[in-house]
Amino acid sequence: MRVTQGMLSSQILSDIQNNYQQLSTLENESATGHKINTPSDDPIGVQQVMQLANETSFDSQYGQNATNAQAQLNFISSTMTEAQNVLSNARDLALEGANSTETPSDMQAIAAEVGQLYNQMVTIGNTQYNGQYIFNGQDTGTPPYPPQAANLTPDQATGDLDPSTKVTNSGKVYVSLGNGVTLPVSASGNDFFQAAPSDSFSSGASSGSSQNAFSLLSQLYTALNNGDTTQVGNLVSGIDSVLDNMNQQQANVGSLINRAEMMQTRMSNLSDSVTKQLSNVQEADMATVLTQLNSAMAVQQASLAVGAQALPQTLVNFLK
Repeated sequence: MRVTQGMLSSQILSDIQNNYQQLSTLENESATGHKINTPSDDPIGVQQVMQLANETSFDSQYGQNATNAQAQLNFISSTMTEAQNVLSNARDLALEGANSTETPSDMQAIAAEVGQLYNQMVTIGNTQYNGQYIFNGQDTGTPPYPPQAANLTPDQATGDLDPSTKVTNSGKVYVSLGNGVTLPVSASGNDFFQAAPSDSFSSGASSGSSQNAFSLLSQLYTALNNGDTTQVGNLVSGIDSVLDNMNQQQANVGSLINRAEMMQTRMSNLSDSVTKQLSNVQEADMATVLTQLNSAMAVQQASLAVGAQALPQTLVNFLK
């Protein structure tokens, strides 16, 4: 086949244009550090990048949720510990008050201390985390116990102001830790402050019934003021039952904290893995890119030189 000057010129120009396109692509990769800069660079790779970026976003959010859950559950746990300490102090005072050698004035002084513990327990029951009440289940915007009771003596906190008769919300607040994976991060005052469900004990008017920390502290306050050492002694078993239940509830929260920690670690590992995959798909090998760029520039210069020699001379060239 005869190769004409026009065919030769067309081929040279086509090669130069292809070299320019390759050079432009390599320059973009060098400037951005990415081997995919436009959908046309790698349509399948673009889909992978979008999918992996979406997974990274979800993993990051789930990991943050797990971190937030740990913080909230740790706060609930520390608040529970505070309540346990208050009730343990009340138990010590009950044992002291059950001593028949205590004088009436001694008993009243102990009663005053129990009254302060009662007020403190009400305050603990209305503890908030980030503006939300932690012991009222899903009803986090409402104080579970009458706040005024924290400033009253137990015998004054009656009727609507009596924390021992309040029924707190038992619904659970959940956070998402993965696709279909949730974790409760709330507590119910009824579950935490009550006596162990299987326990019953004798405590005067409420003999044989399950009670809560508020009712026991109120009864202890009254018995001490009345100098009733027998009743004071009877209340110790009730306090022990509530403490047992508090310990169990505390253990339940501890298991949730451990689960949140494991999920946070898992999400962190998943995020690292997906980020690595994303880098493999999207990031350019700069050493290779620079080598190819230098080579492409050399080829382009050579192509231009060859083209200058092979393309038809103009009339001006002949007149020189």
